[in-house]
Amino acid sequence: MNVSWRSNWLEWVFVTPRFHHVHHSDNLTLSNANFGVTFSIWDRLFGTYVDPETVKEPLSFGIGEKVPLVRLALGV
Repeated sequence: MNVSWRSNWLEWVFVTPRFHHVHHSDNLTLSNANFGVTFSIWDRLFGTYVDPETVKEPLSFGIGEKVPLVRLALGV
């Protein structure tokens, strides 16, 4: 069962999936934000916080180019 919930005070202190989801966007500006793993306060202090409510465009994820198998194998 999926339960929809959101707590603003909880996101102010702790990283939630909705908060960190922005970090995995293929948009470079958004992917350089919301780095926190446990506490969201660090992103607020270091200026890397992006409020998920302010993201206007739909988020997309993935790699925009086909990565050659050799690069994947070498991790470069």
